Amino acid sequence: MLILNNKKTAYHICYEMDASECVRFAANELQKYLYASTKCLVPLFSSKIDRRGKEIHLGLNVRGKDYHQYVANLSDEGFAIVRDNDDLCFVSKSSRGVLYAVYYFLERFIKLSALDSEMIVYDNVTKIDVKEDIFYELPFEYRECYFTDAFNGKYASMNMLNSNLADLSVRLGGKTKWYNFHHSFADLINPKEYFDTHPEYFSYIDGKRVSEHTELCLSNEEVFQLCLKRVKQWIKDNPDCKVFSVAQDEWMGHFIKMACECEHCKAFDEAHGSQSASIIRFVNRIASALEEEYPDVLIHTFAYQYSRKPPVGLKVHKNVIVRLTNIECSWAESIEEGAKRDQSSRNASFLSDLIGWSKLTNRLYIWDYAVNYRNYLLPFPNFRSMAKNIELYKRIGVKGLLMQGNFSNGGKGYFDELKSYVAAKMMRSDEKLEDIISYFCDHYYGNASKYIQEYIYLFEDAINNKTLWLYDDADSDLFSGEIIIKARNIINKALEAAKYDNELIKKHLNIVEIGLRYLELVTMPLENKERNKLIDKFDDDLRVLGITELFERTNLDYSIQVMKNSLYAKERPNWYSLYYIMK
Repeated sequence: MLILNNKKTAYHICYEMDASECVRFAANELQKYLYASTKCLVPLFSSKIDRRGKEIHLGLNVRGKDYHQYVANLSDEGFAIVRDNDDLCFVSKSSRGVLYAVYYFLERFIKLSALDSEMIVYDNVTKIDVKEDIFYELPFEYRECYFTDAFNGKYASMNMLNSNLADLSVRLGGKTKWYNFHHSFADLINPKEYFDTHPEYFSYIDGKRVSEHTELCLSNEEVFQLCLKRVKQWIKDNPDCKVFSVAQDEWMGHFIKMACECEHCKAFDEAHGSQSASIIRFVNRIASALEEEYPDVLIHTFAYQYSRKPPVGLKVHKNVIVRLTNIECSWAESIEEGAKRDQSSRNASFLSDLIGWSKLTNRLYIWDYAVNYRNYLLPFPNFRSMAKNIELYKRIGVKGLLMQGNFSNGGKGYFDELKSYVAAKMMRSDEKLEDIISYFCDHYYGNASKYIQEYIYLFEDAINNKTLWLYDDADSDLFSGEIIIKARNIINKALEAAKYDNELIKKHLNIVEIGLRYLELVTMPLENKERNKLIDKFDDDLRVLGITELFERTNLDYSIQVMKNSLYAKERPNWYSLYYIMK
């Protein structure tokens, strides 16, 4: 089906006159980018105008034609691009699916890509010929890149992210909206409000009820009734939300006791082999109580730190999302590689839990990580492990995936834009990691592309047989003096190669360079007389680039002083968290 050739077309783009705002936007995007790429303007109108010949239809019903049969076996976001006699049809059960179909078509035929919130690229082509029908199902029902740049709605939509946190208007397809996206027990019953009068509502630990670093007593019936009442109020107050979080709080349960160990909670957890048992029983009850009145509402909870181990002998209610986190893992290798190498490793333990949860629930989600939170700018070479882990999640039947990077206002952790793009791409396709990186770098770094790829793989190769944690410092054995020298030589070549590129390309390179400079500065001996002056220049350059955090949720001025006063930026006296949640 020849759609256009040499700036000529016999087609018109057509949607129903009462089509949704999103479908109308999809039609405009199709016309806009086809024209940009081919210089052929495909006329666009609604069905209010009489047919003028061959048409490209957007939506399930256009000009009295019913296209439901093409998507009968697809999810709401799945789509089909099919030939119906002389017409080409973009079809989905949802408006968002129609928009995704348009972006998929443009990506396939003109290589349209949103590399970040500012840079949209495409090829210039002269001919578009559709030779086969396309039926497409997204591997994950929920897809979120928790990076600053990925909160941009246009970027998210073009990369088929239905992110809760992205600015996705109805026009851009909307999203599956969550209420209380994170940890929420204290929002349900706050110890500051209730502990003095009802200490029995909170965790019983080592012989007493605790108000600090506490969870809820999930065997207490009054706690259940109060939480159910609060969730019902959330639902009434937020009718546009589909997912409501009933989830443990975050007080670093690796290191301290948090979960209630009263007689009833402890007995139930021990009977089912995990402190997750009380949580699952509790959220199952919440979901069951809501099911009749709110059949489409989903309840979200975590399998995180102390609750990560799946319970024995319990099933998860069909309206409950269990979101498993791998915060303890090493990112130097994939989950499966780590488990194979050492069956007693953290990765092996996580793989066991992942498989266990996959057997208990049909809605297993993953919260994954892609940056060093203690040092945002330090090289964090996890591209290979991230790609392999995403493939594992697909195989095991995970339904939702969040990939978290630097979410501060300024963003720009170690290759944040590339990591977000790789994660988004792999959440919706089977494209090879190396091809994704190569395509991105060729456009994003211009004439310096080959050097940036060399830089990426320098660290990816060096991490072999080492560990990579989310809170490493610059004294990690990854950062030898030799690798820093090699990295600087590569970056200097990249900067030289790009000297005739445009200012946007140069900005992209400066972001990579300043990350390497951070590594050089924090490993520089304290007695170096030029050190503080170089850090002041680094600080000035940070602000020009718009980088707002070096350490997660930490004041930038404080971070600069840490750099000056401490080798490897390890000593952080009087540190305090600027706790915030992106919404």
